[in-house]
Amino acid sequence: MSRVAAYQNFRERLLSGELSPGQFVTQKELAELAGVPIATAREAIQKLEHESLLKVHPQRGIQVADITTRFIREAFGLRKMLEMQAVRSFAEPGNELEVTQLMNKTMQVLESARTSVPDEVLETAVDVDWEMHDKIIDHIDNGLLTEVYQVNAARLRLIKVSNRMSHQRAIEALGEHMTILEHCRNGDGNSAATALSEHIDIAMNRALQGK
Repeated sequence: MSRVAAYQNFRERLLSGELSPGQFVTQKELAELAGVPIATAREAIQKLEHESLLKVHPQRGIQVADITTRFIREAFGLRKMLEMQAVRSFAEPGNELEVTQLMNKTMQVLESARTSVPDEVLETAVDVDWEMHDKIIDHIDNGLLTEVYQVNAARLRLIKVSNRMSHQRAIEALGEHMTILEHCRNGDGNSAATALSEHIDIAMNRALQGK
């Protein structure tokens, strides 16, 4: 397994919930979990520590990022800083078709979530939720900004490992997305940014409350 593949493997396992936030593991245990040599594991661990997903404690071991109040506030605060300006750009003329396509997809999943068995649509709802945020950032077409966003997105996903989105919250979140996208389609970037800020604050407060 290459270094890049080992890193991706570690990252996916962290975000899948196989390792719990705050859990301590050894370098050997991580290497065995990912099926890689310790030398390869060491490089992946260094990168994940740089991204604040792991913390190496001398003499104690390696700790999966602990989901503290500060960790939550910083991750959601960074998301807001990155996306507030990006959504204003997304609302500019010329993007109506892309916004409308995303609205149609979101509405389709929202209607399914309202009428279907929760487990059947929850995963799709989560994917659509992420898709809007990803598209807003991708629209900026700035590689450095996208890299920062992706690193922070991993932190947000780790937060959600212990704070899974409920069926009702999925419905509420997609409804909030529809409001944001409606403002974008109307070319109202300021209103889109306000709605996005409220959406992120709701998600942060639920994470702080463990909901």
